[in-house]
Amino acid sequence: GTSRRVGAATMPTRRADALRGLFDDGDGDADAAAHARMRGRDRAAVLVPLAARADDGWDVTLTTRATSMRSHAGEIALPGGKRDARDACDAGTAAREAREEIGMRTPRDVEVVGRLPVVMSRHRVSVRPVVGVVREGFRVREEEISREEVAEVFTAPLEMFLSADRHRYDDWARPNGARPAVRVHYFEYEGRTIWGLTAMILIEVARRVYGREPEFAVAADDGVAVWDARCRDGEAAVIKSAL
Repeated sequence: GTSRRVGAATMPTRRADALRGLFDDGDGDADAAAHARMRGRDRAAVLVPLAARADDGWDVTLTTRATSMRSHAGEIALPGGKRDARDACDAGTAAREAREEIGMRTPRDVEVVGRLPVVMSRHRVSVRPVVGVVREGFRVREEEISREEVAEVFTAPLEMFLSADRHRYDDWARPNGARPAVRVHYFEYEGRTIWGLTAMILIEVARRVYGREPEFAVAADDGVAVWDARCRDGEAAVIKSAL
């Protein structure tokens, strides 16, 4: 069958090892406990698959969701989804979803190097980002893409999520109009718009990988970042993050 290359020609193990120490912080006790209490339909994980480039940069593998999907139809997303009873942990959820959606298998095709703190989606789903490094030579095979879920698989340069060049934002007020607002980020890339939770996760991943701050403000002066929105026993709470 046909296949699409993800990544570049080289992926030295030492580069995976270098990333491992950047994503080992997890959560505070309260956040981890709240996430663990979430039921399967309210708990999810996404995989952030990073592929090393020959120029020492990184690309991230993304998907365009099928227009037939009941939620987030046609949006750009990281491989991932809701927790299943079979999943032993969040990394297991992310790995299973990546395998089902695009045929990316852990650990054969991608090596997990860490995770980010949990973050709450606009639908009050507690989401764990799991970071992995794609192994050299991996290709997404067309016949392994789940067309019921995925319309397209592509890569984008990770450093783009620190640049103001293709970036814009909106400050979304909370449903009752109360402040503080949540800043929502948008990035334009080759005719696609990467926004919302996916964009925010990638901003934080890029910040850690490249060791520098974005060229734009992540949160409004009187607002909050996505990382500040937490879930406490099914209710939304704003708790300032250390990120």
